[in-house]
Amino acid sequence: MQSRLITQTVACLALAFCALTGCSSMPGMPGNIKESTSTFDNSIELSMQPAFVFRTNDGFSGSDLRLALFWRSSMRPGDLVVEVYVRGAESFSTGKSLHFNVDGQIISYASIDELTDIQFKPGSYRGVYIPATNISSKRYLINRQFLDRLLSAHDVRVRLDLRKSFVEGIFSDDTPSSARRAFKEFSEKLAQRRQ
Repeated sequence: MQSRLITQTVACLALAFCALTGCSSMPGMPGNIKESTSTFDNSIELSMQPAFVFRTNDGFSGSDLRLALFWRSSMRPGDLVVEVYVRGAESFSTGKSLHFNVDGQIISYASIDELTDIQFKPGSYRGVYIPATNISSKRYLINRQFLDRLLSAHDVRVRLDLRKSFVEGIFSDDTPSSARRAFKEFSEKLAQRRQ
């Protein structure tokens, strides 16, 4: 009993440490970036785990929205894919459904996917029970110039239109596990790959 309590305490302390230090370099953590080389055509891929877009600028407000990035060396120069995730079985709106308010200017994107991808995520037990849920996602094509603009802007907000509602949050937040912080790291790794 006592060893189980010690194990749970150590796990909680490790999780708290990761939350405070932003362990985006750890596999499976929000914002973790993985680099791989295809054995098929030797193309290089960078993929980023979904990271949070918080409801307010404090990093403690919760998040209804997560963003991930993907790049492959065989893509057209400058192209990147941003993947948007929401919790639950939600159909994304058709047409331009992803909107960025970048320092007051709204830029909207339509998805490159026709249908919303809905995945079932089973529940798990890690000291506490995490219930099963659905995760819905779609991919959007952006370019490197827009990524640079997102990272250099003072105030960036994101809104995703769903069929019957919407979710939104503040992108311009450098809290550990935030999407902006992970996007910066992704941009730096991408710059290294292109040298």
